[in-house]
Parts: sequence; structure tokens; C-alpha cells
Amino acid sequence: MKIIERYEHIDFHNGLENLTIVHISDVHLWYATSILKELEIIILKNNPDLVILTGDYYDLPKGAHNFRSFLCKISLTYPIVFIKGNHDSIYGKKISNLLLNIPNCICAEHSIFSYQSKHGYFYQITSWGNRRELICNHHTKNIVLIHNPEKIIEKELQNIHLILAGHLHGGQFIFAKTQDKGNFPGNLFYKYCIDRKQIKETTLVVSKGLGDTFPVRFNCPREVVIINIA
Repeated sequence: MKIIERYEHIDFHNGLENLTIVHISDVHLWYATSILKELEIIILKNNPDLVILTGDYYDLPKGAHNFRSFLCKISLTYPIVFIKGNHDSIYGKKISNLLLNIPNCICAEHSIFSYQSKHGYFYQITSWGNRRELICNHHTKNIVLIHNPEKIIEKELQNIHLILAGHLHGGQFIFAKTQDKGNFPGNLFYKYCIDRKQIKETTLVVSKGLGDTFPVRFNCPREVVIINIA
């Protein structure tokens, strides 16, 4: 199944910004590296300011080693910010920590990554678990990464402008889009089985991901989300 590029536009600065984020989630690598080569082509084509990843990069230790090699290569050109997913800890810290200590590749689980765009706008990026450490001011937009969007607590979204998530794989089977653009029937079981949702002042973007532990999909393309902030 071919990887598609899904485009999302977010207007934070009345069109005065031009920030491109490539959002990648749920790669679920086993042994093959062909998907990483496809990803590299997509990243180079879009030439992003940031590459952001929201977890579940491998299902086997070999996949973890291959994904580290991919991160090392991409981070030579593009800053990477990531969190881990539930699958990334399944083989323990020795394997999980392969994703750490790569130059220009920042794990945002317990820290805040501060970024200034080429147009002079400021962003803070961190994990949902670290959200309370975010600073609120009129000059900075706060971006929170969460693997499973079902863990979002809507009453705790103050000062969060954008949330990027994955995990749900679009439900893997999409028979229809609901009126609010939910992915049916996955949305019957998961509130945020949806591509995008506005929750008061917070925009939620959920990736359908690139791979599956059980690789069966219907009308649910593997995707990379290209986000343009204007």
C-alpha cells in the first residue's frame, strides 16, 4: 500500500508564518527498510522546518536498529522532535534507548523543545505528560505530542494550541466518513478516530500511521501528514 501525503493547514499568525512540519507516526517496523526509503523521499520532497514523530516506530528489535539509522540520517539535515509509543518500550530500555542521544534529534517526553521559525515566531514542543510545564504568553504557540489521543483530557487543554497524535491507525477499516469527519466504524469505539478536530482553542491532528502490527487495512491509506502553519 502506497504512502500518501495528507496536507493540513493551520492559521496561527494570519498568514504571516510559513512553517512546514512533517508528522510521522506508527511505523511498526519489523525487518524491511523499504518504508524508510519512501519516508526519506517524502521528507526531502517537502523540505520541512521540523520532523515530528508520535510513537510506535518498531515491532521487533531489528526494526529499532533500522529506525535509529533512519533518524541519524534524517537529523543531519532536519531537526527531529519525537516521543515514544507503547510499542517502543516493549523490549525494555536497552532497545528503547536506541532512539536517544542522536544529534539534532530531541526526545520531548520530559523536556520542552523551543523553536524559532525563520519568520521569527516561537514554538514550544513537549509531550502530553509534560504539558503543565508549558509557559503561556502571547508570543509563543504550544505544540503537544501524544501517542494515544484517547488519553487527552479536554478540560486540561489550556495554553495548548496544537496536539499531534497517532496510535489509532484510522481504525484500519474505514467504511465511511461521518458528518464530523470521523472514521467509521473506528469512531464508534474511539472518540478521536478522526483526522482532525477543533476542541475549543486547540487543534487536534491525528495520523493514520504508516504501518500495523496486523497489516490489514481497507480504505485507510498509510500516510504522512504535512502540516503548514501560516
